[in-house]
Amino acid sequence: MELAQTLSQRQTMQMAGQMLHSLAILGMSSQDLSEHLTEQATSNPFLTYRAPPAFIARGGEDFDAVAAVAAHKPSLMAHVVDQIEMAFADAPDRLLALRFAEALEPSGWLGQSVDSIALAAGATPARAEAVLSVLQGFEPTGLFARDLSDCLILQAREADILTWEVETLIRNIPLIAENRLSDLAELCDCDIGDIPEIIKQIRHLNPKPGLAFDHQPTPVFPPDLIALRGAEGWTVELNRATSPTITVREDRFADGSADVKARAERRKALAEARALAQALERRGDTLLRTAAVLVARQSAFLDKGTAFLVPLTLEDVASELGLHASTISRAVSGRMIQTQTRALPLRAFFSRAVSTQGGGEAVSRDSALDFVQRTVGGEDPQNPLSDDAIVTLAERAGLRIARRTVAKYRSTLGLASSYERRRAAAAR
Repeated sequence: MELAQTLSQRQTMQMAGQMLHSLAILGMSSQDLSEHLTEQATSNPFLTYRAPPAFIARGGEDFDAVAAVAAHKPSLMAHVVDQIEMAFADAPDRLLALRFAEALEPSGWLGQSVDSIALAAGATPARAEAVLSVLQGFEPTGLFARDLSDCLILQAREADILTWEVETLIRNIPLIAENRLSDLAELCDCDIGDIPEIIKQIRHLNPKPGLAFDHQPTPVFPPDLIALRGAEGWTVELNRATSPTITVREDRFADGSADVKARAERRKALAEARALAQALERRGDTLLRTAAVLVARQSAFLDKGTAFLVPLTLEDVASELGLHASTISRAVSGRMIQTQTRALPLRAFFSRAVSTQGGGEAVSRDSALDFVQRTVGGEDPQNPLSDDAIVTLAERAGLRIARRTVAKYRSTLGLASSYERRRAAAAR
């Protein structure tokens, strides 16, 4: 009984190790994978490795990919993961922190609510808030903020300028864009003449600290995937030019003349070679299946542009493929797909839903942003559109978005209020 239990534990540990190895390989770039396979083939007599054709075409199998890449800033994810490893000794908290990291947007803000992250991680909201409190202490200050106000308050607190008036102004910052300074003065319990001085105090703060990091470095090698438009729709395939290959040499297993210890070592090496080959096959399969779902869901985006993106999350794709969302995150991280006209990061296929009026059908953030930008860009400068008018036009176009969403995205795009746009047009 004890022997059976021990064997079961060993098998479980072996399977867990192989799964972790497969996940690590899934997250590797073509360059990192090539280096990993080179090392494995050097130490394992049962493996032979061939570099991807794209590597060979750029200088032979000994081509140094790292030397070909111009020095660039670290990615936001790499930066926060390094800090997470140092800040969280407890494994459950570290995994929860990584969930928060996966929810980061390029701005450095969280793209999901704390409750939804806690639910996905199987943690209590209180535990999630405690972990978030630690994450919000990371450098640069403002990372892991819930929104713009949260980001600026974190930075103002660190700069020791967070008075009651400053916090009130930050929490009501949309009033500045709408030029409602008298309302702001009333909320801050100060004279309207004091508002410019309060604004001056927060002007040096960085509203999007995540943009200090590299997000989409230009790929040195061709994309991992190719999407082609045919008569019957889009098809997706792996780009063989960037796919390294290995061969398991079963014929190299020694005959029975070797001693017991040597044969055990050879059996272990052969098992590792087979496991690596299976992990490499699973990597290609997961990449292909993930990309196929993305292209199928967002075919209108590929055909017509950003305005036609539909809401799509990692969880949506994971649910369709029967995988975990973290697996999908690894599969799309840093990956590019080539179409007939351009190369796109797989992350471009995801878009969060925005607030809608009256519980209407969800609208993607990108399509809402695009609509606001195009509508304001095409308005009569002498008679600019109010946010309510943009909401009405959006509804006629089939987009049911809330007024607060229009105001938020107008501010994100750097577009002034209708009052300020009218004044600017009159001054010309």
